[in-house]
Amino acid sequence: MSVRRSALTVSAVLAALATGVAPAADAAPATASEILNCTVNAAVTFDPALSAGPEATTVTIGGTATGCTDSQSGPTAVVGGTVTATLTFGTLSCNPLTVPALVPGSTATFTWNLQNGTHASSTITNIAVVEVDGAGTLTGTVTGSSSRLAGETLTAVLNIDSDQPIIDNCIDVLLGAPPIAHSTLTAATAFS
Repeated sequence: MSVRRSALTVSAVLAALATGVAPAADAAPATASEILNCTVNAAVTFDPALSAGPEATTVTIGGTATGCTDSQSGPTAVVGGTVTATLTFGTLSCNPLTVPALVPGSTATFTWNLQNGTHASSTITNIAVVEVDGAGTLTGTVTGSSSRLAGETLTAVLNIDSDQPIIDNCIDVLLGAPPIAHSTLTAATAFS
């Protein structure tokens, strides 16, 4: 899978806001028992709104998974779905000097639409947000109790935008504009 990393994850965007650092080169998921790739488009809410000062912040994500390529074929292949996630940060801000701190316990849930019209789900725990060479990646593990992809690893490369690019919005916030309450997200996701 080839992923164009044109922006940064929620936490990595904070480290590169003022500089507009371009993310790193493409990444490919590891070979595993099952591989599923999808694109997620979602709404993002920051509570409290993303401001210039570091604050404990809850980031809520809700949207759709489309363009799925599933290594499984036939009636149980994933054709799309929805995702909800709640990420809790001990500190988060528009200031690039703030080190974002993801609090343990953040979760994400995918509800999959299967080719035969039925549904399955994957709940992601052990979520971590890492930055390597200026690129942000969210990773997590599908719980063993999930009906699909149990034990697999999620890797998501996120592109965060809002009415304007979030970098521009955060620069505006640092210059005195109102904090950012809502944004949108596009993520290339891979389960492997």
